[in-house]
Amino acid sequence: MTNAIKFAIVTLAMIGTLASNAAAAQEKKVKIEDVPAAVKKAIKKAVGGGELVDIGEITADDEKTYEIEMHVDGKEIDVVFDATGQEISRSDEGAVAPKKKAKADKADKKGQDKSGDQFQHDFGLEDREFSTTGRNRYFILEPGYQQVLEGKDGDHDARLQVTVLDDTKEIGGIQTRVVEERETVDGKLVEVSRNFFAICKSTGSVFYFGEEVDIYRDGKVIDHEGAWLHGRDNAQAGIMMPGECLIGAAYYQEYAPKQAMDRARIQDVSATIKTPAGEFSNCLKVWEENPLDGDSETKTFAPGVGLVQDEGLLLVKHGFVK
Repeated sequence: MTNAIKFAIVTLAMIGTLASNAAAAQEKKVKIEDVPAAVKKAIKKAVGGGELVDIGEITADDEKTYEIEMHVDGKEIDVVFDATGQEISRSDEGAVAPKKKAKADKADKKGQDKSGDQFQHDFGLEDREFSTTGRNRYFILEPGYQQVLEGKDGDHDARLQVTVLDDTKEIGGIQTRVVEERETVDGKLVEVSRNFFAICKSTGSVFYFGEEVDIYRDGKVIDHEGAWLHGRDNAQAGIMMPGECLIGAAYYQEYAPKQAMDRARIQDVSATIKTPAGEFSNCLKVWEENPLDGDSETKTFAPGVGLVQDEGLLLVKHGFVK
């Protein structure tokens, strides 16, 4: 057999292997709420104040990677992450093509037409009197109260523990109560946040004055993404839970430009939901959105209990702890 023939055979074998590998890889478009928590945080950090265009989930040899297209500073950038949120590759595709930019502008305009100015963000804080302890129909702000929710985050087991602490913190001249949230995925701690709330004495509305965030990887703090405080960098407190809940009411929960802009709209006040902790009726259903990255989710709150459902997580226990 000549060397030329041998070379041809080897070349064909290599092409066949590459074709086989390419055929084995499968890609599908997904939403940000469908990716693992670690990947979601990595995507949000990468996009920053830019625009997330789309996400592709690629499965090959039973391993998943996530490729995003984003527009940042007028450029189209593609980034690939592994399932732990580690960045694998990044490529600058150059200036955003006019066609794509027009599409993005149209999407932004649609979002503004739909909701933009309808979300309240000025709540007249200077005319209110606040307390660090209290409750309304759907929110308990009393030291020692704790809720635990468990479920799935994509293919992973997730757990959220929310505890009202004895601690208080003064923010912008207002005393607030500290509420700690601890999030774990597959038994590993991924985030701890200390959230600052105060309740309006006259209306019973619970206001949100900011949060301190520690994001973990392999037991170490790697970031503080999402942290903000009322009065710092033009940030303003928002409403976490209105004292009176009306269907269609729309409001900002946090108003920190380019940092944290979560907003909510009340969808239902008579929902029923089954959880491991029991069945609850006359529940409040709230749609929440982060306009900075387009992420959205639905939460359910039960009277006298508080949060009982957060996307794929359901309440497993609640009550006061020592």
